[in-house]
Amino acid sequence: MLATASPFPFPGSKGFVLGTCDPVTIIRKNDDGTALVRRDPRPHEIRNRDASGNATMPMADIFETESEAFDASMKAKPKPRRKKARTGRVSK
Repeated sequence: MLATASPFPFPGSKGFVLGTCDPVTIIRKNDDGTALVRRDPRPHEIRNRDASGNATMPMADIFETESEAFDASMKAKPKPRRKKARTGRVSK
């Protein structure tokens, strides 16, 4: 097979995940705005090329560069924390 580079965000292109900045390769873009991606190993990680490294994630969570993914994760609003239930009072 020929190893030609694909421009981002088309299948075959490389990207980085929001939050973790993990490298991924886009395998397929779905009609619902998600993409099937293969999680690529970082340097000095054992290469795992089986299907367990595949995941489906929103295209909005995949960025062209690692710095874009990092900057977007810093701007993202944190998830709201769950409030603890009141203790000590029992309603009758």
